[in-house]
Amino acid sequence: MTITTLPVGSVADRRALLQSVVETLGEHDAQYELTRTLHHEAIRAISDTGVLALRIPREHGGPGGSIVDVIETVIDIAQASSNVAQALRAHFGFVERLLGNRGDDALRARWFPDVLSGKIVGNAITEAVGASPAAIGTTLRSIGDGRYRLDGKKFYSTGTLYADLIAVSAEREDGREVHVIIPADRQGVTLFDDWDGFGQRLTASGATTFDAVPVHEDEVSLVPVDHRLAHSQTFLQLYLTAVAVGIAKGALRDAIWFVQNKARPAAHALTPSATQDPFILQAVGEIAAWTSTATAVTLGAAAALDHVVNSGQIDDQQAIGAAAIEVAKAQLVAERLTLDATQRLFDTGGASATARTLNLDRHWRNARTIASHNPLAYKAWATGDFVVNGALPPNSGYF
Repeated sequence: MTITTLPVGSVADRRALLQSVVETLGEHDAQYELTRTLHHEAIRAISDTGVLALRIPREHGGPGGSIVDVIETVIDIAQASSNVAQALRAHFGFVERLLGNRGDDALRARWFPDVLSGKIVGNAITEAVGASPAAIGTTLRSIGDGRYRLDGKKFYSTGTLYADLIAVSAEREDGREVHVIIPADRQGVTLFDDWDGFGQRLTASGATTFDAVPVHEDEVSLVPVDHRLAHSQTFLQLYLTAVAVGIAKGALRDAIWFVQNKARPAAHALTPSATQDPFILQAVGEIAAWTSTATAVTLGAAAALDHVVNSGQIDDQQAIGAAAIEVAKAQLVAERLTLDATQRLFDTGGASATARTLNLDRHWRNARTIASHNPLAYKAWATGDFVVNGALPPNSGYF
C-alpha cells in the first residue's frame, strides 16, 4: 500500500483537517453498516490528516499532543462512525504503550517513523483458547540467525483489515509473552472479516491466522512480567469510553435531525408539530443532557491520566491506580448514559424511527457492544474497593 506524505502541523492543524473527513464519514456510516461495507477510504483519509500521530512527541517529529487531544479526536470520529473509531483503538494504544513504561528509546526509534509516515497499526491479541481472553496459544519459535516463525490464530483482531502493521501477542519457547509487529500483507498472514456481533460490525475485528509467518528480530519485543499497572492499559479503557461518548453524540445528532425532518406527533398530541411536542422535546433534552454529562466525565478522566504522565508518575502505582479508578467511574457513567440515550432516541418519532433505511438502531447496538467488552459491574466493584479500602484495581488489562 502506498503511504502518502503526511502534513506537518500542530494538533489543531491536524484536527482541523479531520473535520471534513468526519463529515463525509458520517454521511456514509448508516448505509455502510446496512450493507457491511468496510470504511477503507475513510480510514486512509483519517491517516492522511496526521491525527494518528497526535501523541508522538516533538523530539520524535510529532506534534506532542495530549491524551485529552486524542480522546477529543476519538469522540469526533466516533460521532460519525463508532466502528472506525474503535478500529483505530489498537493504533492509538500501540503509540501510547511506546510512550509509557512498556516502551523504550529503541522501540520508539524503531516504530515512531512508521507511524509518522501514516502507517496504521492493528492488533491480533485475543484467542478462543484457554480459560480467559488473556490466554495465548500463538507461538513464536526461533529458526536461527535472528529469524523466527509465527504460528497461531486470533479470533478477534481489531482493525487488522484496515491496518498496515499488526501487533500480535505470542509465546516464546521459554514461555515468555512477546509482542510481534509485522506487516499485514506478509506471507502466511490471512485476514478474515468474520466478526458476527450485532453491533460494531465494521471494526474489521475478524479472525487472523498466522501460518509459518517469518519474523525478524527487530520486530519482537518482550512483554514485562512485573504485573504492574500501566497507564497505557488505562488509556485503552478510556478509549472505549470515548467511543461510547461519540455514539451518544451521534444519537443526539440523529434525534435532532429526525424531529426536525421526519417525526410526526401522535394523533392525540398536545401540539400539531413534532418540533413543539413537549414529550418529544423532553426526550431530545434528556439525550442532550446525558451526552453532555458523558462527555464531561470522560474528558475529566483523560485530564487525570494526562496528569499522571506529564508529572512523571507513570511508575507510581498509586497514581496510576487512582487515574484508573477515574476512568472506571467515567466508564460507568458514560456507557450507561449512552445506552439510555440510544434507547431514548426512539421516543422522538414512534414506529417510523425504527425504519431499516434510517438504521437508527445501530447506535444502541453499537453502544451495547462497546459496553459488553468489559463488565461494568467490575468497574463499580473496583471503584468501591478503592474508595472504601484503598485497594488498587486489578492489573488485568481491563483497568
